[in-house]
Amino acid sequence: MNTAKFGYGCKVRVVENIRNDGSFPGCKKGALLVRRGATGYVRQSGYYLQNQIVYQIQFLNKGLTIGCKETELIDAELVWQPNLFEYGDKAALTLSLSQQGEVVADKGSIVDVLAVRRKEQAMPHYRIQYGELDVEVPERALAALEEVSYVV
Repeated sequence: MNTAKFGYGCKVRVVENIRNDGSFPGCKKGALLVRRGATGYVRQSGYYLQNQIVYQIQFLNKGLTIGCKETELIDAELVWQPNLFEYGDKAALTLSLSQQGEVVADKGSIVDVLAVRRKEQAMPHYRIQYGELDVEVPERALAALEEVSYVV
């Protein structure tokens, strides 16, 4: 059996958005409870299905205590690079994308963000979709959409 990586009182950071899986009372299933990057403190740990370590994490600034899997946590002292985009966001390409020498998406094209990918000590990458194209790109390949202002 695995031993717990984090002990009582350890400050940890969640590396994935934590959503209600139906076990958190008072809010809808799928509702965002804690955004990736938030920090909290370990209150206790235990096993789920006898092989998965789950931690009870207290997020003091939110007044919440939530169960988190070990794979969703890192030591809060590790370097953290916040991500600019989340699943469901739209972004503009800062460069053209090509496959086998053929441009498949022009710079400035609007894409859908499908997922955030994190690798240790690296900037976030994003899985994006543009038409039939579904690829992973580094954060520098995307820019936030500028809000359109209307003159009245």
